[in-house]
Amino acid sequence: MEHLGLMSIKAYAEAQGLEIASVNGLVAGHGSVEETWAAMQNAVRSTGTPRLIGFSSIDTFPEVLWLAQRARQTWDGVQIALGNAIATLNFERVLREHDCFDFIVVGDGEVAFTQLAMAIANDAAVENIPGIARRNEQGRVVYRPAPLIDLDDLPRPARDELPTVLADGFAASVFSTRGCPYRCTFCGTGAMSGMFGRDSYRARSVDSVVDEIEYLVSDFDVNFVLISDDLFVSKHPSSQQRAADFADGILARGIDINFMLDIRLDSVVDLDLYKHLHKAGLRRVFIGLETGSYDQLRAYRKQILNRGQDAAETINALQRVGIQVIPGTIMFHPTVQPEELRETARLLRATKYTNAFKFIGRILPYPGTQLYQEYADAGYLTDEWPLGKWDFVDPEAARVYHDVANLIGPNPEVTFDEAEAFFLSRLDDWENAIAGRVAEMAS
Repeated sequence: MEHLGLMSIKAYAEAQGLEIASVNGLVAGHGSVEETWAAMQNAVRSTGTPRLIGFSSIDTFPEVLWLAQRARQTWDGVQIALGNAIATLNFERVLREHDCFDFIVVGDGEVAFTQLAMAIANDAAVENIPGIARRNEQGRVVYRPAPLIDLDDLPRPARDELPTVLADGFAASVFSTRGCPYRCTFCGTGAMSGMFGRDSYRARSVDSVVDEIEYLVSDFDVNFVLISDDLFVSKHPSSQQRAADFADGILARGIDINFMLDIRLDSVVDLDLYKHLHKAGLRRVFIGLETGSYDQLRAYRKQILNRGQDAAETINALQRVGIQVIPGTIMFHPTVQPEELRETARLLRATKYTNAFKFIGRILPYPGTQLYQEYADAGYLTDEWPLGKWDFVDPEAARVYHDVANLIGPNPEVTFDEAEAFFLSRLDDWENAIAGRVAEMAS
């Protein structure tokens, strides 16, 4: 998909008169970090030696670090900045431990990166730029917070990447909100929003979003749009109304488009709203179900269910409207037990999303999140940077995971039914082992 964050920064910077060359290894189909490095060098051949390079990283920090080190060695005097989630949540650590980065863009990137680039291009001071963390002359990390951006003040993202994305058979993207009002323990977006206060979850006006979709239909002939918000609609009445207004806008203009949204399970307050959205073109929703365990959901601070409520009922209700449900699930975590895995597998079956790789999903303790700190405090982490790695508390859980992963991982043609049958059989073995241990203790 398009990297709307980078493309939004590029559009804003170019509106201020800066020349920006961008490289996206994912969109370009690079099979190695060396290919991305070659693309960066090609870009420099046509634009000249760069004064400033900005990297974006969520879970590709080792690759980005490799590229930044090559850039430092290759171009004398180049300044290097890093942004996005891992940088924002860990800006002090990144600057302390990795001297190839000169600056961290903390939070919104459009204004801060542009002001930084302007200062460097004009050999001006960078000390007072809001939203930029850096090392001062004494080597101490300093940071001046920036005000939150009004999303309606931004130009539309540049669409340099869209023709390639469409040619490869993927969808155009639009963002309509930024941040998240919830604080699930595992989520980098929620952790970032928590850094900037309760107003950090922001929404564009419905008219501006509908305008952009209309532009994509007319200028790029798109027929499907992914609305890439971490959360398009919540259970809050104002959010529900905004979603209804969005559907009204699409229908009133007669825009022929299908689209996909991210929601929470508890966003489905009134099924009539989703019938209205479906009429406007909603065909898929991504829902972070995470787990079939009510207690584990509470441990994640993701309170999307009341005790005794069955998530499958909501899933099936959306399906009856004609909306496909794409599930987000966290199958394995350090203390997982077989009964939780059974319930999560049942929810997967209810969604009719038959991707066998769902059975080997592991939670990622992302540095800077509450979950990461909890795992560090509990001693679960076997490696803590740049991404947390952990091991199972129960060796039997580890055996189940590795058996299932060894079936599915090297065999992309394994069917969902085959994977599910093997997965459940291994849970049977695990439960028998538990029963055997209990019987042995009793005797």
